[in-house]
Amino acid sequence: MKAKRLVERRRYMQRLRDLKDRDVIKVITGVRRAGKSTLLQMFADELRQKGVTRKQIQFYNFEDLETLALGDIFQVHTHIKNRLVADKMNYIFLDEVQNVADFQRLVDSLYIKPNCDVYITGSNAHLLSGELATLLTGRYIPTEVLPFSYSEYDEFQRLYGEPQQISPDDDAKAKFLKLSKKESFGNLAKGGVLPVGMVMNERMFDFQYDGGMPYAVGLGADDQEQSKGFLQSVLDTIIEKDIFQRHEIYAQASFRKLVDFLMDSIGSLVSPSSIAKAFKAENMPIDNKTVSQYLDYLTESYLFYKVSRYDLKGKGLLRTLDKYYLSDTGFRKVRLAKGKSADLGHLLENMVYLELRRRYVNVHVGKWNGQEIDFVVIDHDRNVAYFQVAFSTIDPKTLERELAPLRAIRDSNPKYLLTTDIDFNPVYDGIRKLNVADWLLGKDKTQ
Repeated sequence: MKAKRLVERRRYMQRLRDLKDRDVIKVITGVRRAGKSTLLQMFADELRQKGVTRKQIQFYNFEDLETLALGDIFQVHTHIKNRLVADKMNYIFLDEVQNVADFQRLVDSLYIKPNCDVYITGSNAHLLSGELATLLTGRYIPTEVLPFSYSEYDEFQRLYGEPQQISPDDDAKAKFLKLSKKESFGNLAKGGVLPVGMVMNERMFDFQYDGGMPYAVGLGADDQEQSKGFLQSVLDTIIEKDIFQRHEIYAQASFRKLVDFLMDSIGSLVSPSSIAKAFKAENMPIDNKTVSQYLDYLTESYLFYKVSRYDLKGKGLLRTLDKYYLSDTGFRKVRLAKGKSADLGHLLENMVYLELRRRYVNVHVGKWNGQEIDFVVIDHDRNVAYFQVAFSTIDPKTLERELAPLRAIRDSNPKYLLTTDIDFNPVYDGIRKLNVADWLLGKDKTQ
């Protein structure tokens, strides 16, 4: 039996350590198979290493038939209560708890016990709405788990994968700078091989295309076809179980068409009316209200993230036109079957969005006097920063086009331009141009 290959999800593990024994319910959410269960198992292992006995830890996976066979919430509650260790803190992990009817009452009853530290996971935003929010207002703290970041993916590949064939070291940078602009990016635009020395090295190129689902990454180290099949199965489960069954979708062909449309429109501004119009043009009539409902279902399942526009001048969110980003770009690979060199700029923008979501409290699309800023972010202290993303700005005209929206903003908040270029982080009128790989790996701190 092959040993399980793991990397520590440091950001999330530290979050759980900080919340341990605090009088709040720990709610772990995120798309299916992003690593929520493994995270809780790793945390439970750490508790045991620090002296917590096995009897003090109870772990229940409600996607396991043996766990579901325990019965309803009253029977599950009795089962857990009878196994509590008196006069010691007990750590109760309820995985995919939304599969149990009236789970909110079970969670609340365990929470009010003085010797229970409760952790729950779920793969649907519905977990944080409705009765849970009403019953437990102020008594839970959510933590969203995303698939591997690039730094986590890079760590996994260094530990278990093949060595990179292209390395962004100083020699490679020197070689890159000697290449002509036409040679470097003309070949790529035609679907050619990435030039040696380009910072979009083989590893980052694979990550952008294959995504960061932990189990798929592990499979991909040995068998790409198995990895692809796994991603397809996860996507099918999200659509069939989390959406079609939960919401009784009958117009399934239209819904799947919408999924394809959004995946093919990453980084584009869309609205229910614009989508309905596009469908009508292809003889698939669907009304705006239905499109809006379908979009809600897709974001509830964490398959997509909706990013609203923020009017920097009026200091408020705009109600029309949003962008949608995938929770994992690997889903796009299996659904649309596009090659690695397709839509590199949009995939890069998706990758940057997910990293910003990890680092900041709020992420929006910016609007300033008719110009669009890719991302406006706000941190825990309400500090604001602006990010523009482009695959390359070696062409002077492209550089000026990408800098223009940032230059138009007259405040003193930090402004960044992220690209795959290697040109040693120049600064243009206070706008820092950063290499995106270095930024993703935390080599250029922006927070």
